[in-house]
Amino acid sequence: MSIRTTSLSLIVLLIAGVAGVASSRQPATPRLAASLTGLPMTPSAQKDLAAARQDPLAERLRGVLGQTPEGRGKLAAIAGSDVPVLGPADPGLLQGAAFLDGERHYMLVIEQPGRIIEIYGSTQAFQAPVGAGDVGSTAIPTDPNAPGTGGSPRATPGALRTMVRAQTADRPQNVQVERTEYGVDVAFSRYGAVYSVSFICDAPNGVSCSEAEATAFAAGLVLLGVGA
Repeated sequence: MSIRTTSLSLIVLLIAGVAGVASSRQPATPRLAASLTGLPMTPSAQKDLAAARQDPLAERLRGVLGQTPEGRGKLAAIAGSDVPVLGPADPGLLQGAAFLDGERHYMLVIEQPGRIIEIYGSTQAFQAPVGAGDVGSTAIPTDPNAPGTGGSPRATPGALRTMVRAQTADRPQNVQVERTEYGVDVAFSRYGAVYSVSFICDAPNGVSCSEAEATAFAAGLVLLGVGA
């Protein structure tokens, strides 16, 4: 299943924030061809990643997956991912999730009655050089199935407080929350990667598709694999 339009918009702005893109001037000459670049792993992100590897909840979840052949196959795919893989803390949701892996990106798809949850993570972006006389760059995610751009995201104060309360040592950064026509998108950076959680609901205005629900779900994601 492809990443939704507004998820792309959120991640574009999120990567730009992580990369420190600040220029708003128009280029004097045409832009050069975009090039692939990896997102930086900062010392603080490395420290958070090392601490998260010791999480006993993540170890229990891996133990649950290891009880079935299908689960062991999923564990092997997660271990081989280039990206630090975040997944739900609920073993039932994790067991039923579809894991899709690609070059420096992954997606977990959880299908529930009335809604679908997509968890997307990436450590790679396209960086477009600019013409002479201009400074800065534009970064976009590398998901080949992602459509165009969507509306303007916003950081919701209540959602940010939820994210901070839910985390201790390794808090999600650059959190963006957006209400969409199909539900809610939450984007954030963590462990040197960018992530997007999309709630795609039959009833987008229902309780199970609220900003608070989506943000709490994103805040509770557990590190399942540390990435290559």
